[in-house]
Amino acid sequence: MAEETSATQADEVVCPHCKKTFRADLITGSAERYRGFKCPHCRLFVPAARIKD
Repeated sequence: MAEETSATQADEVVCPHCKKTFRADLITGSAERYRGFKCPHCRLFVPAARIKD
């Protein structure tokens, strides 16, 4: 059970569209462009590559 909680770490993200901060788990996909976060405020998909810069 402890292994599951350590695998799900939420990241602090600032949405480039609405500029609001939120905590979210990384959405993984089959390709790099599908990895990212979904803003709960404006529903914009924010690619992980854009956050890491």
